[in-house]
Formats: sequence, structure tokens, C-alpha cells
Amino acid sequence: IFLYFLLAAIFNEKIAVIAILLAGGIYISSHLYWIYKLNKWIDSPNLTNLPNGTGVWINIFAKIYRSYREQKKSKTQLTTTLDHFIMAAEAMNDGIVAINESNEILWSNKKAQKMLSINPKKDNNQPINYIFRNTEFINYLEKENYTDSINIENSSNNQHLEIKVANFGSNQKLVTCRDTTEIKENEDIRKEFVSNFSHELKTPLTVISGFLETLEDRRTLDEDSIKIVSMMSRQAERMKKLIEDLLLLSNVESSASVNRSEKISTKELIKKLKIEVSLFDKKKHKISYIIDETINIYGSRNEIFSAYINLITNAIRYTNESEKITISWGKVNSDAVFEVTDSGIGISSKHLSRITERFYRVDEDRSRDSGGTGLGLSIVKNVMLKHQGEIKIMSEPNKGSSFKLVFPSERIYSK
Repeated sequence: IFLYFLLAAIFNEKIAVIAILLAGGIYISSHLYWIYKLNKWIDSPNLTNLPNGTGVWINIFAKIYRSYREQKKSKTQLTTTLDHFIMAAEAMNDGIVAINESNEILWSNKKAQKMLSINPKKDNNQPINYIFRNTEFINYLEKENYTDSINIENSSNNQHLEIKVANFGSNQKLVTCRDTTEIKENEDIRKEFVSNFSHELKTPLTVISGFLETLEDRRTLDEDSIKIVSMMSRQAERMKKLIEDLLLLSNVESSASVNRSEKISTKELIKKLKIEVSLFDKKKHKISYIIDETINIYGSRNEIFSAYINLITNAIRYTNESEKITISWGKVNSDAVFEVTDSGIGISSKHLSRITERFYRVDEDRSRDSGGTGLGLSIVKNVMLKHQGEIKIMSEPNKGSSFKLVFPSERIYSK
């Protein structure tokens, strides 16, 4: 406006208007030119060809230069970090697959590609359950309960795999898989050895026990000899029980031919349990039964009975005479739960994580005196694993223990 009045005063209004329009055109053309240069640079950004600009554009291009340089530096650092991560992932012995919330493959390392038959060129962005079609894995993925890993057999390449899924990021998952074929083969060899060794011991031990029984019945032995023979008989009986438990554990662990789809009648099973418990309980505890006979399960009758009787006999061994033991069975939420609760000596929390291991003893002397073999809870744990269930243990020293066997809803049937 000032320029217009100045030119109008010096020349005339017409010349002033033309001059103003011309100046405005030059100003706008200058901005359009630098906008054009900026747009062209955006198509192929590079620090070396960024325009310098004039006027206000000098400051604009300087800010763009600094921002782009920082962005490029961050991108370089991110790329380097990503490259290091990929190199580390490729160096691992485990297979790794990253999947999104729809279980579509985002990335996988070479180990996973080999184990799960993934072709990254074709299979990326495809659901992993379409590529690796294993029923156990698909069920595990769909349940979305990834607390534990699963062990499966990959029949396509005769591999045994341990697979674990973990949530990360924004609804993404990381699938890790480990080849456990060699471990499984070694475990099978060990189980076969234990089974064969136990069978070989059983026959001579039966003969020895028979001779000891004959000696005990003889009236010609003096008092010291009777004590010695009696002690030998007890140890032979203990060894016999140990061999029986070893054979049972070996059968539970390795026998795939066992029918675990039998219809088990709770009424008949509890009746059999009560008879067995009454014969075993020499201390005459106060044993009460709270049983819902309408809840029945599918499973191996012999294995389930073995698991139940192991828990009950443990409670009897470690609970003082005449004290209370409660045995219950029923439905809790959607699961079926068998529980043995006692008011016995209890177990310290430091032992609970290991108490189901083979031969693990809280107190060596106490366990031996009670007649236990150290295999009972290991048998129970393996029976539950074979029935897709779990064992839950709660205990406190001098206050008692609670052992729960939890069977999934898929194994329940009602009459």
C-alpha cells in the first residue's frame, strides 16, 4: 500500500498499479519456482542436490537439510541395529518366526524355514497355520495360552520339535522352535534301558523274596536271624515296589498304544479306590470323600487309578495318625478336578518346583522310612501330561498340602 501511494505520487495511479502487479508476479513466481524445486527434490531426496534457495527459502531449505540429515542418521542406525538382530537370529540354533495378530508370517530365520518348511518368497504374509499344517501346533496357536511350550513330531521330515510362542509388540507373536530329535532319541534309549533293566531284575528279586518268606516261616531261626531275615524281606519288598514303579513310569512315558479314550465311570473308580485305601491305611486316618459321580472322564483307567492312588497314599504316609484327609472330585469352572487335601507335615515352597522329578525327596530319611520310592509324583505328572491335564500343588510346612489333578473340559462326559 505504501509503495502504491509512493508510485502514484511520483508517477500516476496506472503506473503504480502496473508496478505493484509486476512486483507481486515476480514474488509469487519466485515462490512457485522454489516450490517446484522442492517438489522435484522430494521425488529423489539427497543431501547433495538440495536447493539453496533465496530469501525465506534459505531458512526453509536449511531446516529441511538438518531434519533430513537427522532422519537419515536415525535410519542408518536403525538399519544397522536390524542387520545385527538378523545376524544374531540367523546364528541361533533355534528357529524364529515373527507373525502378526492374524498369524501371518512377517519374517523367519533360515533354521525356522528349514524346520517348518517355510519359503520366504512365497509364504511371507501367509498365515503360518496354512504353511505348517500340524494339528497340535494349530490348536496351541488358537488357544492363545502360551505359558508352556509344546513338543510335537514333524512327520514331513521325521523331526521332533519343541515350539514356544510369546507375545510382543503390538499384537504380534514370536514363534521359536527347537529341534529336539536327538534329545528324544536319547530319552527313548534311556527309557528302554530302564524298562529292560527293571524286567531283568524283577525275576531274580521275586525268587529272593520267595526264599526270604520261606526262611521267615521257619521256627528253627534264632531271634537275631529272624531280625536279619525280616530286614532283608522289607528291603526286597521295597526294591520290588521300586521296580514296579519304574516299569509303570516307563510305560506311561513311552506307550503310545495305550487307549486313553476309555469311558471311566467315577462311581466304579472311587469304589475301587476306597477298597485299596482301606487296605493301605494302617494308621486309620479320618478320610472323607466328596464325589460328584455325574462327572466322568475319558482316559486310561489304569493310569488314572495309579495317579489317584499315588496322591492318596502320599497323604496317608505324611499325615499323622487319626488326622483328616479329604478326597474330592467335581467340576470347577469348565474343568474336572480331583483333589487330595491333608493336614500333614506339609512341604516347604523351595521344594515345590522339583517335587515331581524322579527320585526327588524332600527328606531322604523320612521318605525311605515311609516306604516311598520317590517316583509316585513323577508318575502322576506324566499321567496328567498324557491326558492333557496338569498337577497343581499347594503346601505349607506343618499345615498340610493340597494336590489337584486338573482335566480339561474335552475329557469330560456326563451320564
